[in-house]
Amino acid sequence: MSDLFLRGRGASSGARVPGWLIRLAGAAIAMSIFTVAASLGVWDIVGVPVWLLRLVAFAGGALLAPTAMGSWLWLTLGALTTLSAIVSFTPIVSPMAQTFIRDDRHAAIRVPSETSLDAVIVLSGEVSDEGRVTGATMERLISGIQDARALNIPNIALSATAPAFGDYKPSSEPDQRALVALMAPDIHPQFVHDVFSTRDEAVAFAALAKTNGWHRVLLVTSAMHSRRACATFEKLNLAVECRPAVPRAHDPNRMESSESRRLVFQDVLYELTATLLYRARGWN
Repeated sequence: MSDLFLRGRGASSGARVPGWLIRLAGAAIAMSIFTVAASLGVWDIVGVPVWLLRLVAFAGGALLAPTAMGSWLWLTLGALTTLSAIVSFTPIVSPMAQTFIRDDRHAAIRVPSETSLDAVIVLSGEVSDEGRVTGATMERLISGIQDARALNIPNIALSATAPAFGDYKPSSEPDQRALVALMAPDIHPQFVHDVFSTRDEAVAFAALAKTNGWHRVLLVTSAMHSRRACATFEKLNLAVECRPAVPRAHDPNRMESSESRRLVFQDVLYELTATLLYRARGWN
């Protein structure tokens, strides 16, 4: 082996390279591929623990490097780096993001009116290891409470979740109850449990709505999640008015930094995959 993976097509090292160095370089390049892909949100759609993906990338790079496929490590890294630059430094993400956003406040025709809303439903998301709401889950909760008070809707329903990994999985319900009591002590929330996906939430909330006699609800979730979520609820014959939560991290309607464009692209990739999966299963 006289070069680093390019097999005589350039970048010659000028001397015979030890096999262990070839494998080490391959592992390093594979880990770079993993890192760039992670920054674009590729691994969020896989559903495999990150530590396992890192191990596979490291081992795979080391195994591929000495073979005729070694040059594909460079090509893959170059392609992902180019995509990352396009996403970060051009406005290409903005029209992509709008495809997944639904805000019924901007609809041309809104029938029936807001006065007919029976409840506010707030979708959940990830929580901390201690069962505390954070990130998008906090954004949704704050916006849901604000909407309930602004529209004078007496009923608010939340989904209680738990950490995705670990043996200790405390419910988010105590933290959600505490936050609601702090921000709106006059509102008494109802909860659904044992939900692990948007589809699970839709089924649980549709049953709760039927029990309570709710015919039309205000559905609050993250902007990039709104179109898929509302379609999933409507598939179960629950009328909704879709209301994206106010973003407090990155706003898909206003991306002024490379970091915000990259983060929104992560959401685009995730929602595209999830939407295709839901349609294939007949869920929206």
